Amino acid sequence: MAEPQTPKLPSSFPTSPLPPRSNLRSRTTASPPKAPQPPRRSTGTPPSGQPAVPAQAAPPEELEPRIATNVVDAPTQRFYAFLIFGVIQAIKISDIAKLYTGDDNDSISELYFCFKWLAIDGLFFWFLPYLRIPWLTFSPSTTFMQILFFFAVNMTISFKYTLPFSSVFYSIWKTIYDRELSLSERSVKIHDITHNSSHIQGKYTVHILPEGAAMLNPFTNCFCLEETSSSSAVVPIRINGTEPLTIQLERADFETGEIQVIDIKEKETKKLLKQSRRDEDPNLRYLQYIVKSPGLYRLRRVMDIAHLDVRITQAEALVVTCPKASIKVSDPKKRDRCSGDLSDLSVVIEGLAPLDIKYSRIVKDTPVMFAVSRIYTENYQSPLLSGWNKNEPLMREGLTDFSWGKRQKISIPLNESLASAGDWVYAIDTVKDACGNVVHYSRITEDGDKMIPKTENLAHTFTVHGRPQASFLRCDPLNPMSLPPGRETNLQFNLDFRKGDGPYTLQYTYSPHETADPGVQAIEAVTKDVKIKTPTTAITIGEPGLYTLKSISNKYCQGDILEPSTCLVITPPKPSVSITHENILDKCSSSAVGITIDVTLVGTPDFKLWYRLIRDGATTEVKKFDIDRTRYQATITPSTAGHYVYEFYRLDDKWNEGLVLDHTKLRVEQTIQPMAGATFAESVSTPRKACIEEPVEFKVNLQGIPPWKLKYDLIHSNKRKSFLAENITEPVYTIRTQNLNQGGKYALALVTVEDNSRCKVFLDAEAKIDVRFEKPRAAFGPVDGKMSTRALEGKEVIIPLRMRGEKPWTLRVQNRDFPDEPPIVQTIEESNSHLKVKKAGRYELLDVKDVASCPGIVTDTAKTFEVTWIDRPTIRLSESAVQKKERENLYFRREVCEGDEDAVELAFTGSAPYQVTYWPSVKTEGSTTFTRNKQQEVRAGLSITTVRLDTSSPGMHRYEFLSIADSLYDDPKEARLPKPLVLQQRVNPKPSAKFADPTKIYKYCRDAGAGDEYIPIQLTGTPPFQLQINIKHHSTGKNENVNIPAIDSNLYRFQVPPHALTLGSHTLSLMKVRDARGCVRKMTPQDSVPVHVAVADLPTITPDEAKSDYCVGDRISYSLQGSPPFAVEYLFENVARKASSGAKFSRVAPGPGNFTITGLLDSASDCKVHLQLTKIIHEIPSVKISEGTKGIHEGDQAEIHFQFFGTPPFTFTYTRSEIPRKGGKPRIIEQYSQTTDEFTYSMFASQEGTYEVTSIEDKYCSYSKGKK
Repeated sequence: MAEPQTPKLPSSFPTSPLPPRSNLRSRTTASPPKAPQPPRRSTGTPPSGQPAVPAQAAPPEELEPRIATNVVDAPTQRFYAFLIFGVIQAIKISDIAKLYTGDDNDSISELYFCFKWLAIDGLFFWFLPYLRIPWLTFSPSTTFMQILFFFAVNMTISFKYTLPFSSVFYSIWKTIYDRELSLSERSVKIHDITHNSSHIQGKYTVHILPEGAAMLNPFTNCFCLEETSSSSAVVPIRINGTEPLTIQLERADFETGEIQVIDIKEKETKKLLKQSRRDEDPNLRYLQYIVKSPGLYRLRRVMDIAHLDVRITQAEALVVTCPKASIKVSDPKKRDRCSGDLSDLSVVIEGLAPLDIKYSRIVKDTPVMFAVSRIYTENYQSPLLSGWNKNEPLMREGLTDFSWGKRQKISIPLNESLASAGDWVYAIDTVKDACGNVVHYSRITEDGDKMIPKTENLAHTFTVHGRPQASFLRCDPLNPMSLPPGRETNLQFNLDFRKGDGPYTLQYTYSPHETADPGVQAIEAVTKDVKIKTPTTAITIGEPGLYTLKSISNKYCQGDILEPSTCLVITPPKPSVSITHENILDKCSSSAVGITIDVTLVGTPDFKLWYRLIRDGATTEVKKFDIDRTRYQATITPSTAGHYVYEFYRLDDKWNEGLVLDHTKLRVEQTIQPMAGATFAESVSTPRKACIEEPVEFKVNLQGIPPWKLKYDLIHSNKRKSFLAENITEPVYTIRTQNLNQGGKYALALVTVEDNSRCKVFLDAEAKIDVRFEKPRAAFGPVDGKMSTRALEGKEVIIPLRMRGEKPWTLRVQNRDFPDEPPIVQTIEESNSHLKVKKAGRYELLDVKDVASCPGIVTDTAKTFEVTWIDRPTIRLSESAVQKKERENLYFRREVCEGDEDAVELAFTGSAPYQVTYWPSVKTEGSTTFTRNKQQEVRAGLSITTVRLDTSSPGMHRYEFLSIADSLYDDPKEARLPKPLVLQQRVNPKPSAKFADPTKIYKYCRDAGAGDEYIPIQLTGTPPFQLQINIKHHSTGKNENVNIPAIDSNLYRFQVPPHALTLGSHTLSLMKVRDARGCVRKMTPQDSVPVHVAVADLPTITPDEAKSDYCVGDRISYSLQGSPPFAVEYLFENVARKASSGAKFSRVAPGPGNFTITGLLDSASDCKVHLQLTKIIHEIPSVKISEGTKGIHEGDQAEIHFQFFGTPPFTFTYTRSEIPRKGGKPRIIEQYSQTTDEFTYSMFASQEGTYEVTSIEDKYCSYSKGKK
């Protein structure tokens, strides 16, 4: 049953509206009335006595109030809602009183008040729409604004802000009471007079078919094609408001420069229309045109189905070859390199230049990113070098050279020294062309658990292997290895064995022992190769001789042989012994008290000599001598008397044990029943080191009565040579041996000494001598097989050294390119060492000495080593960039004016890419020093680039190019140039001009003549100047420009032209100034303050506007000169009036009529000036346009009539606006002005829109819509 409506009593609420429907659209369209819907069946039964009223058809989404209206009707629900709201606000007012006036016991805090009422008010307004009370069910946006308003009010109250009510009230009052005095001396509102919409009435609407339009590539994208024959790009063609029949395009070929015309026939056009994509606007369609050839495309002609040309909005489609990059390798199959080799790679980039590329280098899982920008070939010219301006067409009339769009192929070499061993990966990441096409390459992608690497041409992976090194271990010429006859031994060596690089091939030579000499090359040497598969592999030998390592290599690299590279293997001699003895006699009784046994041994120490001691033929003791040298003396002094026998029966040395001796021959007998002596003056407990082919000296202390005879032996290689020194008279004797020409171990043994008593005493003192087997040798080691190297300039260069002999060595090296410098003296500690140098040149080994200062030998074939520098990168200015060269490294560029664009081209040599840093600085006028700006950096991928010059500020600009780095010289500390390359350019300041005294008002009197006073103007710049001055005449509102062609000084005295000196005020402004350098400055109010010129008469009255006809609502203003206040007498509406005024007399014209000023008085004189200044006030014109709406077909016309009221001729302006959608605002499309001498005017319109007059002007007055 339908709910009965609330009775409409005078005191009741209006009828409650139906609840809003959620599915109603905000925009409706006109449609013919529909047939009435059948009444909706009620679910209840009407009350008795009341006829059943069919309920109106309601939408299914209609929502009823939460509290049914049959329980509480809608007005009562609204009453309760307002009551609750009032109670809440009353409680809030109580809290406000406590907040502002409460004492300490009854006050509340601002924070508590704020949060409390924010919550209460917010919950009330949020819950209110939930009840769905009619008229109080607000939209979410309205509810949000209510909560926001009360939030602001509560915040204001809580923070106790004071609102400026007086200021607000005054502003409102001023807006309402905006009045001025009129000629009737009453206050009037100008708005009420001038803003009368009745002056322009009516508007006319024309509906026509929209004009079609077409545009190629409306989104100004750049397209690219792959190199495959099937590659294509879809270029959209936007069609607006029409249906095309045929389409014709132009294509500029990048290769030939020819313009090709492409016709899209009717059949293909229909196919494109069928496949087209529609926009939200039903008039818009996007045809998907497929192109398969690079070029520059644009629309030439589009014809619609009516065979009319469609308007073309010119835009171009740039279709180029997609950029790509690849890594080029000289030998792609070579995946293994050796340390010290060059990477020998290059990156090949193809596409539309200039190109950008990013690539990465990964060494031992450590990535390093590199970016090279703006890559193009030398002498390449393109409109895209300074960036792609999509608003500027690339295809212009007369332009036939489109070669800039061809695909450029550029190769960037990447030659780096492979210093560290491991896996190296070069990978290309991205490449970008000049119009923004970017190709991203991913180094690896995930396919489940499988990592897929890049293709061969996008990434190159190789392994750098270290070069193997080998040397003998625990064997060298100074420490030969002994090999007893019939035995075998292993020659061990040091080898930096790397698993995976094997097998290793070791080559050595063997010379038999009888031809082995460490100092000379082995003769009849046998060369052998050994395959090494494990780190513990050794060479098994069974023959003595000289073994020399020749080369070491693995399956990837040739290695280096380090020292010791030779090993001498000798056969130890078979041990033997000889014995002599002498009794020890008592000097007094000459009886024996002991025995001295001299033992002479042959063999390899240490020795053990076994003997039996037999006393009186009965008691036997077995004893031994532990001997560590080849001669030994033992003194045996038995403690008891008797007959003693000493039998030597066994001998052991280092290599032999249990050698049985003939004790019958080695037998000494003695019956035990002070003397001459000799000892070494120095300790001989450690062997004396000696040089080969050099003598050795020993000092001997002698005991006894001179003269002495001293016998000593020199023992070497199982050979003993005896020497006898006689007639020794000094107690200290120096034994000087002969030159020791063979290396090895020597022994100097004191044998006997005899003094003046002729008593010979046997001695056992022995000194050991270690003679080097060879002289120390020094040689330079090769680097990559050459006795030379190239290095980065300034870097420390390591020259390998190969030393032989006993370390440490003292080496002298001379740089032959600097002969005046002292030689380099360096102590070498290792056999495979190096020499660090920092200069280039030919280094020569002069001599070498070992630790004992033994002179050595320098190998002739390896005595020199040459160090040369890799050329540093250089930078120079192109010839076109320089106007003159002042001196070395200082260049001057042509002068420019402040704000002009200028750039300079730089050229480089070295290894790309390059990085240049420069320091811009400027020396302003009047300054003596340059002020440096922030340091700048330039990166270039090829040998040329451009640098934009700063012309934003005047002065001498200086650009100091401080450093240049390339791919080799990349250390910023070493990239600095020895002498900075300096480019200077003078940026001439814009000239300026200003009035010398802008605060002064220049006054002219009408009776004193014109041009009596000059206005000084101060100019800065280089004369002669050209100056433009604007004179604004306030009386007429007109502006006048005065051009002064040549000013030869910086101070110009300007005289106002006589014709410009009319009565009233004038403002002089400086507009533009040009100096002799061609620099121009357009003056702004901030640059030059204008001056004022007043032309007056005493007392005078001058109309602000030099016209006699005014309009209703105009201000009629006069400038009064003299001594204020002034008394102005005038007639208006035939009524004489008198008004007091200041220097400005202004009144509003309230209506049409004649206004005449009859007299003027000022306060300085009683003289009255009788005047007859009459102004005619005209009514504002009106226009009425024929009302209506007319729809026409394209090509038809609609006639529009205008009716005018006023004084002809009439000039009116009308607009054509687009027909807005409902709820939208119209947009003005066109605006026209027409003039007619008639009171009626007709015109024909053929374009769609709403035509309405916006302004009307007759002979005297004008009116515009919205004019205040």
